[in-house]
Amino acid sequence: MTRKLLVTGTGTEIGKTFVTATLARQLRHQGHPVVASKPVSSGCRVDEQGRLWSPDGQELIEACGLDPADWETHQRLCLERFPEPLSPHMAAARHGRILSLSMLTGYCRSLEGDGFILVEGIGGVMTPLTDSATFLDWALDLGWPVLVVAGTYLGTISHTLTALRCLRDVGAPVAGLILDRSPEEPVAVEELRRTLRFFHPDLPTAVVPREEDAAPDLAAELGLSLSE
Repeated sequence: MTRKLLVTGTGTEIGKTFVTATLARQLRHQGHPVVASKPVSSGCRVDEQGRLWSPDGQELIEACGLDPADWETHQRLCLERFPEPLSPHMAAARHGRILSLSMLTGYCRSLEGDGFILVEGIGGVMTPLTDSATFLDWALDLGWPVLVVAGTYLGTISHTLTALRCLRDVGAPVAGLILDRSPEEPVAVEELRRTLRFFHPDLPTAVVPREEDAAPDLAAELGLSLSE
């Protein structure tokens, strides 16, 4: 029964937050408890009081029906925040900080409870989180099913198949693939989906338009269990 998801992408700015927030809203509107978290964020906004806010984290918090301007909630669901738009290990090093894989895994497990837990990663599958560990290591350590988000831009086939190969070669469970439509598509999205399905015929795949109101029921498309 899949009630926990770790969300990653084929790269940065690919639509992970949009997809995670869309899924959170859909689950909540269907009456299911949901918690969405962004444990590590870079490129955060600094307010007048010197506090760091994760825009992605705020979007996820709002999608859960919570106040995105509440500082305590933000600290709880956006654990590690850095101002520079760098990979986490680089951003942390600039502030004399060291991120720990065991800390990130322990934090995610502390969120477990009734309902759905959605945790959004940062960057892509091989983005370094610490000096010696990548998102892939985090996924293996945590053991949660991974949802991969990809675009429909030129080059996405190679990027997507590479990400899926990385995950499956080490035995990381893959919950599904979301194609978040890019502004420019060199081929029809259904043609792209057919190509990806040739290599991964059993992988649940859904297409998400840029307009959230038009998004399909992602839980149903991915076969997520909605009951205990």
